[in-house]
Amino acid sequence: MKFIGSAFGYVFKNFLFIFLFALIPSYFYAMSLDLNNIHALTDALFSGENPEFLQIFDFISFVNGKRCVFSLVCFVTLLVCLAMLFGFIEKHMRIGSRSYKGVAGRFNTNILSTLAVGLVILAVYELWSLIASGFIFMITFLLDGLACTVAVCVAYFGMVAIICWIMSVLLLWLPSLLITGFSFMDALSYSNQLYGGSRGGLFLAVYLPCAAGAVVELLVAGVFGPGNVQVPVFVIMELLFIILILYYSALMFTAYFRLAGEERADLRKKY
Repeated sequence: MKFIGSAFGYVFKNFLFIFLFALIPSYFYAMSLDLNNIHALTDALFSGENPEFLQIFDFISFVNGKRCVFSLVCFVTLLVCLAMLFGFIEKHMRIGSRSYKGVAGRFNTNILSTLAVGLVILAVYELWSLIASGFIFMITFLLDGLACTVAVCVAYFGMVAIICWIMSVLLLWLPSLLITGFSFMDALSYSNQLYGGSRGGLFLAVYLPCAAGAVVELLVAGVFGPGNVQVPVFVIMELLFIILILYYSALMFTAYFRLAGEERADLRKKY
């Protein structure tokens, strides 16, 4: 829990300085959601009906089929904003300066690394989405009623645990790349050495907020979906994604500094 507390502590303490970096990608993320599909999927599962494979895949996949343009714009703006956000966080933690000065320069330094790692993560996630959707569809094909609902919920959060474990392994790759200046493979090797010291803690730090976010998304679609209420759902989803973007960005660097044994200048007491 120390990783979760440290990351959320950084986000809340510096929220006014960093939330701007998450506004644009979170807007397009909320726009990319097919709320009708989410409601239809949850309604089918809890009414004992069998959802279609594409319904499941569109819910799990980042690149939604019907609103894929918004998904792609979200991904592009996310890379751009993260490259700047990482520069801000790194500078703040390394020298204690909490300002936007030099962020543009760090963007030029960070964008290629962020793009490369981002594409790897997206490819891994989409492959997982395909496998998870097929597994869940198989369960809905084999089971009915309450047994199907329970099995699908267990399978879904079990599959989420798998992708979160993979992402926890890759979590320190980008900060290792940006801070040390190593090559991609050397940075990955170094990040794996750091990861080996706290596998369980990093996994929980990735999994618990992700699972909580999935629960919120399903509940919101279930509550507001029947009334076709769009605005509250949009606002809640955008706020949720803002928090998750900032949390995982902060988690990368708070975990890196802790496991690498480097002192954080932003935590030094000012007398």
